[in-house]
Amino acid sequence: MNAVGKALTLQLGAGLLAVVGFGVMGQGLPALYGWGLGVANALMLRQGFRLADRRAADDPRAGMTVLYMSAAIRFILLAVFFGLGLAWLDLDPMPMVLTFVVMQLASVFNLSGKRRLTD
Repeated sequence: MNAVGKALTLQLGAGLLAVVGFGVMGQGLPALYGWGLGVANALMLRQGFRLADRRAADDPRAGMTVLYMSAAIRFILLAVFFGLGLAWLDLDPMPMVLTFVVMQLASVFNLSGKRRLTD
C-alpha cells in the first residue's frame, strides 16, 4: 500500500471510530456528516497532489500553483459545507467538527520518518 493509500485508510478508520462513538451517544448523523467532509477533503487533497505532480513534470512553479489553488478551493468548500451543516441542516457542531478533526489528526501518524509531506 502506498503512502497516500495508507493515510487515507488511517483517516477513514479513525473517522469511522468517531462516528461509531458518537452514534452510541445518539449523535451519529452530525458525526457522519463530519466524516463525509473528511472523506471529501482527503480525496480532493489526493487529486490535488496528482494534478500538481503532472504539472510539476513540465514546470515546477505550475505544480506549486496547483497545490496552492487546491488548498484554497478545499478551504472554501469546507467552510461552505460546515456552514451548511450548522445553519441549514441544524447539526450539532461538536460531533461534526470533532469527527473531521480526528480524521485530519489520523494523517499525522502517517508522517513518521518523513522529511516532506510529499515523500
